[in-house]
Amino acid sequence: MTLFQEAVSTQAKAKIGIYGGTGSGKTFTAALIAIGLHKHLNAKKPVFFLDTETGSDFVLPMFKKAGIKLNVAKTRSFPDLLEGVRVAEREGSILITDSITHYWDDFIKGYLKKTGQKFVEIWDWKPLKQTWQEFTDLFVNSDVHFIMCGRAASVYETSEEVKDGKTRKTAVKVGTKMRTESEGGYEPSLLLEMEKVFLGADEANGKYVRVCHVVKDRFNVIDSQDFENPTFENILPHINLLNLDGTQLGIDTSRTSEGIFDGFGNSDRDRRVKRRAILCEELTALLLHYIPGAGAKEKDARQEIVYKRLGTRSWTAVESDWTAVPLEKLEELMAQKDDKPSIFEQDCIKEAERLGAPPAAAPKPAPAPAAPAAEKPAPKAKSKK
Repeated sequence: MTLFQEAVSTQAKAKIGIYGGTGSGKTFTAALIAIGLHKHLNAKKPVFFLDTETGSDFVLPMFKKAGIKLNVAKTRSFPDLLEGVRVAEREGSILITDSITHYWDDFIKGYLKKTGQKFVEIWDWKPLKQTWQEFTDLFVNSDVHFIMCGRAASVYETSEEVKDGKTRKTAVKVGTKMRTESEGGYEPSLLLEMEKVFLGADEANGKYVRVCHVVKDRFNVIDSQDFENPTFENILPHINLLNLDGTQLGIDTSRTSEGIFDGFGNSDRDRRVKRRAILCEELTALLLHYIPGAGAKEKDARQEIVYKRLGTRSWTAVESDWTAVPLEKLEELMAQKDDKPSIFEQDCIKEAERLGAPPAAAPKPAPAPAAPAAEKPAPKAKSKK
């Protein structure tokens, strides 16, 4: 099986993100989409709802009217979030999570309480993100239609203003995002922002409407459109482009990069660099052992051995030019077979004999450090009778 295959759509399940401010209609819109999608699919399994703020109570009449069973778990625990996705994948047709912000907040609070910290330090983010990644992988790859609601957070950038010769920095709001792990908004294939907007000239003649801004549509059929009081039909063009009869496969998470690292975190490149440095040290040791001395004759002899086998008189090339002097060539020169000296060592011996230098024994490797002596057990105290 080759890495590349003929392209087919493996995006079989809707992955929708909805975020917004207070009263913007996140839960109501998620319910409308779930009901519409359930009917569109002619689904038989129930809708599952992971509820962190009792929103399911207020949309339950909508599901009852539509004749759709709604199963609810009211919890804010991150382990419950993971388990809830797995249960919905096995037993449900659609999953609503409202709000993912509460799961994120509880996740951070749990970490701080467990570690006894008051704040998340910069070095804490690596283990936090690695653990949260388990959820994002489930969101993308789970074989269930997933609607994830979250609260809105403001996005700020630093602006500089020069006044009276002094530079002042101020934070300027430049947008909004879903308040969860910083990369949470990247996962949904359809990302919607809800906004509560007052329409009308005055309070007497105006009214509030819920406006849905399509922040991201990866099919690009409704991207950047706005819908007042949105319905399922508004997002149907996106749904119709999914491979609804297929099985969801977002990303193959079984293929990882772990194999290129050893047990100490060194990559294959790191190992090759280290191996090259060791071989160069061994080459130098053999040259100086058999042909010692700093005279011109000795230097020329050592240089000729290197040139004969490696085609260069530059020691820098031997150490670092991976193209002109491949690592495999160095390993070949230093390989020993049947307890015989390596090719390079044989060259050193012949050149030493030509110069009339006294024969020298091959340099011995440093002995391995002795294992520490086992500690003797302490004598047992005599019991008093």
